Amino acid sequence: MAERLGEYLIKAGRITEPQLSSALERQVTMGGRLGTNLIELGFLSEDELTQFLSKKLKIPSVQASGLDDIEPSLIQLIPRELAQKYNVVPIKRDRTTLSVAFLDPTDLEVVDELRFITGCIIKPFIASEARIRYLLERYYQINRHLRYISVLDDDRKRHRFKSETEEDRTTKKEPTPEEMDAAMQRAKEDWVEIRNRDEAIGTFLKALNAVLDRGILFLVKAGKVIGWRAFPAYHEAEIGRLEFPLEQPSLFKDVVTAKTFYQGPAPYDPTYRDLFQLLGGDHPKEILLLPVLMNEQVVAVLYGDNQFSSRPIQTLSYVRKLTQKLAMALEVLILKKKIMEL
Repeated sequence: MAERLGEYLIKAGRITEPQLSSALERQVTMGGRLGTNLIELGFLSEDELTQFLSKKLKIPSVQASGLDDIEPSLIQLIPRELAQKYNVVPIKRDRTTLSVAFLDPTDLEVVDELRFITGCIIKPFIASEARIRYLLERYYQINRHLRYISVLDDDRKRHRFKSETEEDRTTKKEPTPEEMDAAMQRAKEDWVEIRNRDEAIGTFLKALNAVLDRGILFLVKAGKVIGWRAFPAYHEAEIGRLEFPLEQPSLFKDVVTAKTFYQGPAPYDPTYRDLFQLLGGDHPKEILLLPVLMNEQVVAVLYGDNQFSSRPIQTLSYVRKLTQKLAMALEVLILKKKIMEL
């Protein structure tokens, strides 16, 4: 199936053979359907993929604009278990005809089963893997994998962050010592005035964004390293889904256990798949992991990279000073709270 789709796309001039090869290689390590991997790599948009398949299979494709307010009575026509099993979602009903979004509308056995269960004539519509996962989560509360969140968001906007344009990031230069000194001084002044933890973290992330393209601050909690805040601006609910159990091998475990930093190549390992997917799918050349210590205990871990500008990370000493001052700021907040409560 995957190879046939790839061949069809090449013959139609939609992708090249090297692009197909890259997508197939990615599919081996990342999983998912070939189409999903092509979208993640930027070789096709979701609309281009579904429109191509629609013409090829002579089956209409779903329109994203009409999928956000499907009536509950319509959803109830197909039980949750079957929707999940067959990757289908009812989207519209016209008397005795039920329009259904399919991941694989060519599966006639599923069409027949749905016809029997619903008592309706089934009109299949083709949808992308990411779109089906979105609909299953929205209407059946079936959690989707982080990569499918990234696929749809990346397709609407080629990168996920909002504070800069892609041109700004790719031309971002290494900060000068004067610029880093100024950013550090601003952070110090802000930390003196902070009133709560959120302000302390916000100051930290703002100062980091002066020297790193992107990053995530992870909390160490309940035997896990859990995503918390990110820079530039990002969806915190999605960040919170990132978890690295400390009983399993990972760079995060190494950093927490040894209480030291890691700076080097990003591993090609499924362990980090969710992290890189959430950051846009690109595999960074170099990453930085740095612990935040309070009372000799690692309470958080910073992840950072310069993926957009492809600059080497040459600001380790600056980042280490920032993490030390963040720990001090948090300790001051704790002391203030103790003073007020004792």
